[in-house]
Amino acid sequence: MNISPEKLLQALTLDQKLAQLIAHGSPSDFVKNNHFDRELAKQKYPNGLFGLMVPIDLSPCEIGEWVCEMRDCFEELSPIPPIVMCESLHGILGKGTTVFPQSIGMGASFDPALMKRVGEAIGKEARALGIRMSLAPDLDLGRDPRWGRIEETFGEAPFLVSKMGEAYIQGLLAEDGRYAATVKHFAAHGSPEAGINLAPVNVTAQELFDKYLPPFQSALDAGARCVMPAYSSLNGIPCHANPFLMQDILREKWGFDGVVISDFDGISMLATFQHMAENKEASGLLALSVGVDVEAPFAWGYGDHLKTMIAEGKLSMETIDRAVLRILQLKVEIGLFDLPKPNAEEIQRTVRSSEHRTLAEEAAKKSIVLMKNDGVLPLKDGAKIAVIGPNAFSVQLGDYALPKFDVKTPLEAIRERAEQAGGSVLSAKGCDVYGSDVSGLDDAEALAKDADAVVCIIGGKSMKGYGVGWGSEEESILTCGEGCDMHDLTPGGPQLDLVRRLISTGKPVVVVMIDGRPETLFDVAEQCNALIAAWYPGEEGSTALASLLFGDTNFSAKLPVTFPRHVGQLPICHDRVPSAGGFYHKPGTMNVPGRDYVFSHTDPAFAFGHGMGYSDIIYRSLEAKRCHNGLRIAVEVENKGKYFAEEPILVFLRDEVASLPQPMKKLIAFRRVALDAGMTAKAEFHIPDDALMFTNGAMQRTMECGWFIVMVGDLCVRIYRESPH
Repeated sequence: MNISPEKLLQALTLDQKLAQLIAHGSPSDFVKNNHFDRELAKQKYPNGLFGLMVPIDLSPCEIGEWVCEMRDCFEELSPIPPIVMCESLHGILGKGTTVFPQSIGMGASFDPALMKRVGEAIGKEARALGIRMSLAPDLDLGRDPRWGRIEETFGEAPFLVSKMGEAYIQGLLAEDGRYAATVKHFAAHGSPEAGINLAPVNVTAQELFDKYLPPFQSALDAGARCVMPAYSSLNGIPCHANPFLMQDILREKWGFDGVVISDFDGISMLATFQHMAENKEASGLLALSVGVDVEAPFAWGYGDHLKTMIAEGKLSMETIDRAVLRILQLKVEIGLFDLPKPNAEEIQRTVRSSEHRTLAEEAAKKSIVLMKNDGVLPLKDGAKIAVIGPNAFSVQLGDYALPKFDVKTPLEAIRERAEQAGGSVLSAKGCDVYGSDVSGLDDAEALAKDADAVVCIIGGKSMKGYGVGWGSEEESILTCGEGCDMHDLTPGGPQLDLVRRLISTGKPVVVVMIDGRPETLFDVAEQCNALIAAWYPGEEGSTALASLLFGDTNFSAKLPVTFPRHVGQLPICHDRVPSAGGFYHKPGTMNVPGRDYVFSHTDPAFAFGHGMGYSDIIYRSLEAKRCHNGLRIAVEVENKGKYFAEEPILVFLRDEVASLPQPMKKLIAFRRVALDAGMTAKAEFHIPDDALMFTNGAMQRTMECGWFIVMVGDLCVRIYRESPH
């Protein structure tokens, strides 16, 4: 259907235009007896609206019916149909949809091709349900593990986040391109003061341009058509009213002509939380003036009082028309005016299909990181295994997901796999992930003494179907996720005491962390026999974990974030500048004080990119040569073990001397390589000059001549690069 957005705009009344600036974000409001509430819609939105969040408490087929009823209703109310929107960080938020590993686990896979396939599966399920807009992906950098939303990020490295974000968007668009991906949270949201959600963010201009903005620019180049500003302020100015960020960068420098939608309650927070505006009118005017086109989850700063501001000359029709035209262009682009209606057969065939659940299991296997193993893994067939710990008994899916009661717990999956090979499983919870109850520790210790090996599954809790702007905060007690930040990174409750008791038995102990953030384990990390970061691995995560523990599948993931030794080391990331690692390099202990930290190290417990498998992977013959517009890097990798392996090869760079101090190492390329047992492969990379560039003191993007160090695996090589200028 050939539709002109400009002609649509001309035909709209002022009331119809203002209605397009509102997105309704409460998923349950328009559900009545499992059907669309037509009377409420006519009362609340008689002139239409931008869009509505999909109901999360209906079954997939009920959603399909609801969408059909909603569209029939709004055809009578407005010439402009609303967009059905959803949360889809790691699957569409709702009943009966496929839940994939949370974003931080997908980042650990270092596999953009896999991420694209997951995005494509999510896009297929969304289309079948009548959804045409995702409030995803999250392109924040996960640089402060205290922040509960670190689980929603792909990791701490700008290049990793860029590539995974691009792949997710390409997957969403793969079927027909008629879909709106919303990138969030623009920008630098993942580095709040004190790790507290919504707190101010202060970064240098160089960090902003070299680290925090590139993932968003890459996402827009990949086809994202919507942007969501961050709740936080950036260098003193709230992002929802930040002209430098929203106009100078997004609109003018990058030429973005898509839609900006507020984060839920982001506009009201300008008055109620950040105290930058006096009232609703002032908040709305601030946001509109910097180009926030749509307010969610309902009209607060926007709405009918915009008419008064127009009449009083405080707000121009040009500003309104500019925002509405961008909205209409988006709706035309995604084919909203001639969409086929959802049908039950397509929904049943597509949503949570066997293919998608198989993909979820594959993604889980590639997301779980083996951090340490002294030989206790893989577990032996026929052994008696004690499975202990609070997270062995529950399925933790991560935030923006609903509980599923037809999936296996880690205990159930491990027991099933052990018994298939003639083994047996003993189990005890031991303790909870919070609180002070230690009454179960004695039983857990006694159980461990009767086993051949112990798998202790600890971590956090994060599973809710809402964000800041909606939902009930009383639904459950959580330790991670949106609004669940930590002053400490130690596992909650007596979990470390539980693991210490198990280690004291002398039996081999495998510690599995199911959590959305890095944890500090102190002596437990040193004394356990094996250590695993499973993140929140999705609905097939338990099956994947059991497969990995018994060696049916080889581990292949690597850490997408740095694990500090102690919360006091924060911030600590792989790409910190040399002076951030200390001057004296004389780490101390509690018995022998030292410097820089008197009683500790400045190095992390586990570095970004760390990860093991069941086969030793040997790196050799690293080469770096100059080539046209960049570097050519080649390295050989050999699988010295007896297991098939997939090795993510990570390439790091260090600019030895520069006019501004540069990172000790920064990720500039990565690629997964499949290796049969005994196989050697050669991987080659072309590194463009842009990877060697940085933003200098004059705020110019530059590449200075000099020596660079290329690091791959345990190898490094120096190369001299002349400046192209």
